[in-house]
Amino acid sequence: MSALRSQLGKGLKELRVHFCQTSPASSGLREFIGQNYAAIKKANPELPILIREASGVEARVFARFDKGVERKAIFQNASSQEVEKMLEQLVKSA
Repeated sequence: MSALRSQLGKGLKELRVHFCQTSPASSGLREFIGQNYAAIKKANPELPILIREASGVEARVFARFDKGVERKAIFQNASSQEVEKMLEQLVKSA
């Protein structure tokens, strides 16, 4: 089971997901969120997960950690499986 579908570390304070609703470059991130959001949120009910769809925006995720530290990952043209691996690395990067 993915680390994202289990409880995430206490140091992670927020996830912000940005992607385009129609762009093929965002399709992997859209697919991953569509298939996994409910399980991630169920395992982490107190974690704010903000999803922003905007036309033409780059597929990316921001993770905010303790003391305001932020990390960003770009997911342009990534498959759903690549998105999962990259997100796991992102949330562990604090």
